Amino acid sequence: MTVATREASDPVADRRAGSGSPPAPPLRWGALRTVLTQWGPAIPFLITAGGVLTAAAIWLIRTSFAGPDGGWTLQPWRDVFTQQITQEAMVRSLGLSVIVATFCMAVGSVLAYLVSNLAQRGRAAAQALLNVAANFGGASLAIAMVSTLGAVGFVQLLVQDWFGHPLGFDLYSFWGLVVTYVYFILPLYVLLVLPAMSVLRPEWWEAVQAAGGTRWQYWRRVGLPVLFPFLLSGWVLTFAWSLGQFSVPYALLGDTTTTSLITTRLGNFLFSATGGTNRFERAAALAVLLMVISALALVVYRLIATRMLARLDGLR
Repeated sequence: MTVATREASDPVADRRAGSGSPPAPPLRWGALRTVLTQWGPAIPFLITAGGVLTAAAIWLIRTSFAGPDGGWTLQPWRDVFTQQITQEAMVRSLGLSVIVATFCMAVGSVLAYLVSNLAQRGRAAAQALLNVAANFGGASLAIAMVSTLGAVGFVQLLVQDWFGHPLGFDLYSFWGLVVTYVYFILPLYVLLVLPAMSVLRPEWWEAVQAAGGTRWQYWRRVGLPVLFPFLLSGWVLTFAWSLGQFSVPYALLGDTTTTSLITTRLGNFLFSATGGTNRFERAAALAVLLMVISALALVVYRLIATRMLARLDGLR
C-alpha cells in the first residue's frame, strides 16, 4: 500500500512514463577516449608551457612592485619612468619599431605580391630564401653586419677603394639599427602577408579593365582596400616583434646613452652591478611593460583578424 501510494504520488515518474522518452544515456567512454587520444600527447606540453609562462608572468609582476623589505611599492616604476635615459630608451624603441614596421609594410607588401605571382618553383625558392633570412638573427647577424657594413667592413672598404671616399654610413647608430632590423624582419613580414595575396582574384582586374579603369584605380579602389586589414595585421606583429628584440641590438651596440632601447636597458639592469639597489625590480618593471605592449598588440591583431575573416566570408 505504501509503495503504491508513493509511486502514484510521483509526478516526475508519471511524466517520464507518459512521454515515453528513454532515460539519459550513460557517459560514452568512446568519445572521451577520442579526446584523450587527440589531445593526450599535447597535454603535458600545455601544462608545462602554461605553468611556466604563467608562473614567470606572476613572478615578474610581483617583483616589479617589490620593495627592499619585501613589501609592495611603486618605487621601481617611479625609477623607470623618471630616469631620463630610460625615458629616451622607451621613445627610441617605439620610434624604431614604428619605422621598421612601416618600411616593412611599404616594401614587403610589394615583395609579397611579386612572390605570389611567381611560378611554383620560383615561389618555393623565394620562400626558402625568405625563411633563411627571417631566421638569421641574434649575435651572428650582428657579427655579419659588422663584417659587412662596419667601419672596416667589406662594403665600406670596397666603396673606399672604388670611389676614394668612405660610404658615410654609421652602423653603430639609430639608422644602423634600422638597417639591421630590416634585414631579418622584412622577410618575416613577407612570409606573414604572403598567404593574403591569394585573396585577390584575377577577374577583379578584368572587371576594372572592362569598365575602362586603370591599374592605379584598381589598386586604390579594389586591391588595397581588400588587402589593408591583412597588411595592417602584419604591421602590428612586426611592430611587436621589433620592440622585443634584445640579442641583436645588445650584441651590436650594447647599452649606451645614445642607442639604448627598452630591451638593452633591461639587460643593463640585469648584467651591470652599477644599476642600483633595486635594479632587478626595475628590470622586472620593464619586462612587465613589454608584456603589456605585446598583449595589446595581440588584442589589436585579434580584432583585425576578426574583421579579416568577416571580409573573407563576404568575398566568397
